[in-house]
Amino acid sequence: MIVAIVPAAGRSERMGKPKLILPIHGETVIARVVTTLRQGGIPRVVVVAPPSETPGAAILANEATSAGAVVVVPKERPLDMRGSFQLGLEQLLEGPSPTAIMLTPADSPGITSALVARVLAEARNAPGSIIIPTFLGRRGHPIVIPWGLALQVSSLPLGAGINALMAFQASRILEIAVDEPGTLDDLDTPDDYQRWVGSKKASLARQAELSSPAEELRQSEVLD
Repeated sequence: MIVAIVPAAGRSERMGKPKLILPIHGETVIARVVTTLRQGGIPRVVVVAPPSETPGAAILANEATSAGAVVVVPKERPLDMRGSFQLGLEQLLEGPSPTAIMLTPADSPGITSALVARVLAEARNAPGSIIIPTFLGRRGHPIVIPWGLALQVSSLPLGAGINALMAFQASRILEIAVDEPGTLDDLDTPDDYQRWVGSKKASLARQAELSSPAEELRQSEVLD
């Protein structure tokens, strides 16, 4: 089984307000990401939220839970994505071990269920590899990291992020070219948000996705 971890405990400093609870075409950013992962074939999604006293944290946790995620609420905010990732791993240690982790930043509204399904299929075909989608030669998200390798994050040098793990294990990286610019998309600034809110194309694409063959693809594959 491949499980997703969604680090969602960031400060949204460049946005100036909690970005993951902002609405995009009728759904919050965090709900959009969780729903996309679930529709793409991920059976379990773990969202690492900010501490409960953080502005917007309760809404974020409720939105993620309603979309089908398991939410981890730490007592203190993780320092970075690596810290959030490790909290997600700790949650997963309590049950049967997954075969791999699909790491998906919470501020990735451009990912689609078709992209998730494609990355998931590649991960099943190459279970020992780190799967990274690329668009026009640039690496994007979501990425899949084998479980045993993901557990090595805690042994990285102080201050080293998850990218350091990729550098140490470069021979295991399998890049897959995708025709989805959303793999590169993130939501950091007010301009990013306005682009999404004002994008009729994004809205139409989302509506089409909800009734697309991606769901049939997901159901046709047997989960690990």
